[in-house]
Amino acid sequence: MTRSAVLRLSLAALFAASAAHAGTGYVPLPGIQTVGSATYEAQVLISNNATQTREVKQVQLATDTDGTPRGAAPAGLQIAANQTNVVKPAATFRGLLELSGSTDLRFAARLVRTGQDSLGVQIPVVTSDNMQAANLSLTLQGLIAAGTRTTDITIVNVGKQAAQCRVSLYRADGTTVLANSEVNLKPLSHRYFVNVFSGLAAEATEARATVTCNRDFFAYALLSNSATGELAVVEPSGSGESLLTVPGAEPACPVGATCFDAKGLVHQPTKAEPVKRITFNAPAGTFTRLRLSLEVTVGNFYPQDPDGKHLIYWFVINKNFDMPGMLYFRGPNAYTALARHGVGLTHPEKKKIVQPFQGVPGRTYKVENDYDMGRGVLTIRVTDVETGEVKVNMTDAPNVAKVTLTTADKFLVDMGFPEGKVPDEVPSYGWAYRNVHLEVIK
Repeated sequence: MTRSAVLRLSLAALFAASAAHAGTGYVPLPGIQTVGSATYEAQVLISNNATQTREVKQVQLATDTDGTPRGAAPAGLQIAANQTNVVKPAATFRGLLELSGSTDLRFAARLVRTGQDSLGVQIPVVTSDNMQAANLSLTLQGLIAAGTRTTDITIVNVGKQAAQCRVSLYRADGTTVLANSEVNLKPLSHRYFVNVFSGLAAEATEARATVTCNRDFFAYALLSNSATGELAVVEPSGSGESLLTVPGAEPACPVGATCFDAKGLVHQPTKAEPVKRITFNAPAGTFTRLRLSLEVTVGNFYPQDPDGKHLIYWFVINKNFDMPGMLYFRGPNAYTALARHGVGLTHPEKKKIVQPFQGVPGRTYKVENDYDMGRGVLTIRVTDVETGEVKVNMTDAPNVAKVTLTTADKFLVDMGFPEGKVPDEVPSYGWAYRNVHLEVIK
């Protein structure tokens, strides 16, 4: 099968693959897989949802090599409008396949058993949607080492600097197989660990691995059975820290936290009232995490300057100098989400993060600003409420490790800008802001 031989794949084939969004994605390829008498090869699916041809650029980053230096220009592949191409990396290649291009592109990947009419086994594509933020952990469950069945683990460093990771293995009964084994990864790199239980445990079923890195990262496992030729993929487990709730349930307030809420429709900007401020009285103490969330229904972008900054929230302690987060949406010609943050910094000194984002008028998004100073991670996430799809996932590092508050301090949350006061800051008339929730965590 050539790179362009398969177009317009059936829906069944597409659903068998793991779809991801462009700009840039990384396919962690395990190389040719021989499982007993079976052989698997990698296939990468690239679809173009646009009505015009789009180009995808491809770079192969061999395993355990620094992926940041760039030499020759990346290989380009034209994907015709509304079509899908299947590419087959070299069977011997193990490492990261970097794919970049228009946001109209979608990436997916699978391992297909050669000589059989099979939809294959999906393998993940790493993007900002599913990577794990630095200093947090991923868990891989259902791992096995028994007879002819073995487990391999892949770790990907998405960061542009070298990473230090720790891997632990546990049996189902909680006993430790491996504790905090240190793994070093080069910048933007991939490592593949074969038969991870070998020499550690004669047998293990329903085991789990935890992986933590000090850079943004991803991990997954391949399970194989040499007796049957079967291959299975284990992706990271869902987290009990999910902020989703069952219908009618209130968001839980974490142990050791103080929570504040402004429920229902909080603000719908008009010319008479373009800005709304919510004030919460701070508790006294030292705190390492401030987590703000709200819902916003996007209205029309300001017609006189649709690409201007439409304020989602300005979240500060007392004044702009101490800002755990601020987020804007820009309109049609820019289509970005832009955030700033910094405690004890003047506004020009504050850090800035920008990601592509197309806010769609009429759609409601849940926005979360998790300023986790204790772990050294800021996460700003924008999720489409109707579909549950994460549209933006920004990460950065807070510039402080904690904040100390007194009862005289105030948390301020502003929504919307006034008209004509500051260049590039525009009102969000007709937008709707709901359900402001703040957690102050020790």
